[in-house]
Amino acid sequence: MINSTPPSAPDGFYPEPVLYQAGGPPMPLMWAAHTVEQQKHHLEALDTWVVWLVHHYRLDRRYVPECWTKHWELIEELSALHLAWDAAYATTAHGDEPLNWHERFGHARLRLAEWVARAGCRPGEHRSTA
Repeated sequence: MINSTPPSAPDGFYPEPVLYQAGGPPMPLMWAAHTVEQQKHHLEALDTWVVWLVHHYRLDRRYVPECWTKHWELIEELSALHLAWDAAYATTAHGDEPLNWHERFGHARLRLAEWVARAGCRPGEHRSTA
């Protein structure tokens, strides 16, 4: 018999909730329209999801370096990916949306790798692109 319990399920039936599941379409975030303080707040919320994403999909620094929050191109890409993920897993989403999200995720990983390569950051070493 195959063990069907997800690795993170503490009671063997329902995993502990980690992230909020949207009940409807999420709202896009235009970073430039917010103050620095508002951006910090949104970035903290995004960081929670990015930490989950990196762990869940075993992404390494080639896709999401430690200093990703210091690179607007990575913030924008990850924010858009998070928005698409929220929409794909919203309770109102169509059944094929999670598959569509994974296809978008494949394309996003290529772009993330390109952005990280351009930045030239290494583990423990941030390089400013400005």
